[in-house]
Amino acid sequence: MAESMSEQIFSIACALSKADESERSMLRMICTAQEESLVRALKEGVAKEDCESAFICAASWLAAAALESTRAGGEEFSSLRAGDLTVTKRSSDEGSKRLSLLREQAWALMRPYTTDGGFCFRGVET
Repeated sequence: MAESMSEQIFSIACALSKADESERSMLRMICTAQEESLVRALKEGVAKEDCESAFICAASWLAAAALESTRAGGEEFSSLRAGDLTVTKRSSDEGSKRLSLLREQAWALMRPYTTDGGFCFRGVET
C-alpha cells in the first residue's frame, strides 16, 4: 500500500531536518499544520491531489524549516580550532537565510496552485 500524502510529507520532513525521536511528535504536528495551511491557500477548485508532488515537497520543506527555526537560538560560534582539528558552524544569520530560501522555494513550487493572498494595488482616486 502506498504511503498517504501526510506520511510522505512527514517522512521527507524527518529526513530533511534529521529529527530525532524526541522531536518527531512535534514535527508530525508541524507537518499537519503546514498541510492544512497549504490546503487553505489552494485556489478554488484545486485539490492537493491535483498538485501532489509540489504539495508534498512544499509542505515537507515548510515543516522542516519550522522545526529548524525552533532549534535555532542562542549564539553560535563560527569556528573552533584545537590542534589539527577545526570545527566550523554556520552563524545564525546564515541559518536563517537558508531557512528563508527553503520557505521561498516551497511557496514558489505552490505558486501556480495557490491564491496570492497578498496586497493588490488597484489605483488612486483623486
